[in-house]
Amino acid sequence: MGFKKPPRDYKIIAMDLLARREHSRRELIDKLKLREFEGEEVEEYLDRLAERGLQSDQRFAESFIRQRSTNGYGPLRVRQELRKKGIEDSAISHHFETMGIDWFQVAVSAWRKKYNQAPGSDMKLRAKQTRFLQYRGFDFDMINHAIETGPLSQNDDYNFDDDFGLS
Repeated sequence: MGFKKPPRDYKIIAMDLLARREHSRRELIDKLKLREFEGEEVEEYLDRLAERGLQSDQRFAESFIRQRSTNGYGPLRVRQELRKKGIEDSAISHHFETMGIDWFQVAVSAWRKKYNQAPGSDMKLRAKQTRFLQYRGFDFDMINHAIETGPLSQNDDYNFDDDFGLS
């Protein structure tokens, strides 16, 4: 005879989720719906969390942009992912402007981490590298800059923070 766990309250679940990492409001709503919690009462509770500063779409967006850029993803992909997570376009644009991330340098870093080998005249290799950076969310100017910048030479001083536009 097994013991059944008592059902958890949506308030506890929401706080547990926020204790692990920042979440957008839409993410919290979606995760609570999966656990069959929805309705006006849940919406009001999420409003109270936001009023108290326990949940913030602004903090979430800043954290998300920083994390994704550090992992080598470009602005097009990050913007699309933020939209899916319920962040408004105007807020996304504001964060992109104020954070000061050098997306060209992020593209170079992502390219160097994956390839660090100039394609030269090999068009197949260049196309492969271009597709990789497109998938990562970089535009063509950034992609061309990354490939043209080329690999690190042994004489280059490497600084991780500079490479990801975080200095």
